[in-house]
Amino acid sequence: MSDTRLRIYLNDHLALTLGELELVRRCAESNPGELGEFLQSMTPELVAERRMIEEMLRRVDGVPNVVKEGLAWLAEKFGRLKLNDGLLEYTDLSRLIELDTLHATAFARCCFWENLKTARAKDERFGSIDFDAHIRRAVEHNNKLQTLRQEAARKAL
Repeated sequence: MSDTRLRIYLNDHLALTLGELELVRRCAESNPGELGEFLQSMTPELVAERRMIEEMLRRVDGVPNVVKEGLAWLAEKFGRLKLNDGLLEYTDLSRLIELDTLHATAFARCCFWENLKTARAKDERFGSIDFDAHIRRAVEHNNKLQTLRQEAARKAL
């Protein structure tokens, strides 16, 4: 199995988690109450996931790809420019689109950890990683975001 492919895969998901983290922070600021509190609780967990992916990269002699991370950061910023029924204000549709995106990224994280568990669980370099804990956390985020997304859809549409 090629470590080159693994480094690419890890860098792709490191960039994805950066975009997700930026969007979580923005959405949390725009949504007080249950949604904002849940998103704020996700922040340290996403930071920890990023650190784990960076550590995994080091274990396979890789380094973070600053171009991919820069593009993910820019994509999140440009995503704010779309018209969501209000030119300069945060709307119910903005919230729904952000929650759709966060739901998708949480699902992608679940797939990421499941894929690594399947392909690399016996890799000695990753023996200390609790893949199941990462999978559970991503599933919990995904399930809660599903509920919040449905609530947002009822309001926005």
